[in-house]
Amino acid sequence: MKDIKCGLKDCRFNKGYCCCAKSIDVSTRTDCLTYSPDEKKRNSLFEAAADFIPANYSVDTAVTCNAKCIFNKDNRCVSNGITVMGEGNGEVVCLTYIKD
Repeated sequence: MKDIKCGLKDCRFNKGYCCCAKSIDVSTRTDCLTYSPDEKKRNSLFEAAADFIPANYSVDTAVTCNAKCIFNKDNRCVSNGITVMGEGNGEVVCLTYIKD
């Protein structure tokens, strides 16, 4: 999957709001288990710095999913793309989730 939007600016895999991880895992509760904070991004003096990084759509990311979602086929996400965001309470979730 090449269309993975990530709203977590401090994740080390986020490049211009695109996920550049080789694979991501989504839990049964729709949490992104691959999220990994990058202290350099987190402690940056420039809040907008991540906004100026060019998007990288070249990574073909495998998405393993354990949620009961309509896009889950044999623990693989078959959606054309997903969006991952933080919920403000420390959870990082897949917003594309649609209950099966």
